[in-house]
Parts: sequence; C-alpha cells; structure tokens
Amino acid sequence: MRLHRFYIHKPLGEELVVESAGEGNELIHQWAHVFRYTSGDEVILFSDVDADTQHDYVYTITLISQQEVRLAPSRTIPQASTLPITLVMALVKKDTFETIVRQATELGVERIIPVQASRSEKKNLNFERIFAISREAAEQCGRGTLPVIDDVRRVEDALTLLACTSIVGSLHGTQGVLDELPSQPCALWVGPEGGWTDEEEVLFREHNFIFLRCADTVLKADTAATALLATLATRFPLQKTQ
Repeated sequence: MRLHRFYIHKPLGEELVVESAGEGNELIHQWAHVFRYTSGDEVILFSDVDADTQHDYVYTITLISQQEVRLAPSRTIPQASTLPITLVMALVKKDTFETIVRQATELGVERIIPVQASRSEKKNLNFERIFAISREAAEQCGRGTLPVIDDVRRVEDALTLLACTSIVGSLHGTQGVLDELPSQPCALWVGPEGGWTDEEEVLFREHNFIFLRCADTVLKADTAATALLATLATRFPLQKTQ
C-alpha cells in the first residue's frame, strides 16, 4: 500500500504524540476520518523543525483516537532535493497565484517573493491559504522543506534583497540565453498579466538582469512561471538525497 506523506511542525526521530489542538486537529481528522488509519498503519512525516531535512521519517501508528495519535519511528527514506532558485512573482489573480505557488513548490524553488508590479491587479494575498497550498504541494511532491514565502514587496524593494543572478521573463528576451550559464543560485522574475512595463524593464536592465524568452507565443502568468522554472531547473543536476 502506498504510504501518504504529511508535514508536521515538530522535531522528528523520536516517538511522537499528536494532540487534537491546532495543527494536530487537522492531522488527526485526516488520519482518523479521511484515511481511516488504525494501529499498525504507517505514515511518512517530514518537518523543518530541528530535523534532518534530507530524509523523511516513516512512523508506525501505535494508538489513534479522537483526542490523540501516538507514533513510533521505524525508518528513514530519501527526500527530493530543492533548487537554489528564488521566484519573484508579480501579484496576479487569486487562483492563478495559488497555481503558481503549488507548481513552484513542486519544482523545488527555495523562496517565493510576491511583488506589486505596475500592472498587478491584486494588492495583497491570503497568506494562510498560500502557506496551506505550499504545504500540501510539498507533501505531495516529496521535498523536505517548505519554500520561504515573503511578504508582498515593491519591485524596487525586492531588488535590494537579492545578491544572486537575476533572470526576467520578457517578450524582449532571448531564447537559449541560459545555455552557457553555470549552475548557480538565481532569482527568476515573472511579471503579471500584461507583462512588465517599459519602466520596469529599464530598471531590470540597469541591474544587469538576463532577459529570457522561452516561447514565441505570449504566455499567461502561470504558464510563463512554470515554463521558465522548468527551464531553469534543467541547469541543475537531478539529485535524490541518499
């Protein structure tokens, strides 16, 4: 039987007691009512709290009730590796941004910085919802940590946060421009529907951005983010922690 994977905000490696309060309430609901686990069933847990972030832990349920679940560790298994990529994503419509967060998490980005671009339609985000989506995506895809998600920032402020190579998706970019770049930490900037303004692109050129175009067609924001991230991901060796 396929084991299901869950994030838990606790150190791992020792016996665990999950109580029906806060985060534990949702886990107990899933285990008891959705998956209908019983004593002896196994689950995979991962955490970024004082944990080995290179391995998942397989736990055996020793007791399960409406009030608590007790678990004993049995073994570890490798996690999928993440990539040293920061996604700087202009605010777009709610559903579109949520799709981008899910796909960016699955593709392994380390950090997501939402920015208020000149053509952004939205001004803010539901961070509780965004964090839940990134957690569920991490559970599904096998990565060991959740991406860091920053507060919404202005484009100019985001520029000061990053000391790595910056790449921007643009209709004025060049295809194949990444072919000669080494595998190194980088930031990918993706604009809103309607794209970056001329003024924003001038600012990016002043900061020595690499302008990248991955298709001859005009892509929507979520398609562009996924396609560009997938292109960048190919620059890094495919790894699985042993």
